[in-house]
Amino acid sequence: MNNLDQIRARNALEFAKREGERVTGPQGGEVIKKLAPLILNHGLLATAAYSFSEKAGWQLTFDAIARHLADPAIAILPVDRVKDRVTLVDYLTSRETNSETLKLATNETMAWLQFARRFVKKG
Repeated sequence: MNNLDQIRARNALEFAKREGERVTGPQGGEVIKKLAPLILNHGLLATAAYSFSEKAGWQLTFDAIARHLADPAIAILPVDRVKDRVTLVDYLTSRETNSETLKLATNETMAWLQFARRFVKKG
């Protein structure tokens, strides 16, 4: 059985291999580096909402966050209902989701970002 750090690292590495080059800016993992401070200052939902109007890097990153949170090994969000950033926001804002779930999702996203920041590099 894997521990949480192994699962986070696995999901972040998979994201970096699949989408890494599409989320980097001129200074490297630009989108990844901006997310943690934005989430700390504005919250997960507000930052996720920002990804709806931004370029593909933001959208791809929030799609990966949604997949990570719905990973059966993490099990914060239901795998059968959350597949991407749209369904992530839909679920987190639904009447059935309580504030504890949002807190857990936010904390787990911050932990995942620690790995993603290390794996997603320019070039």
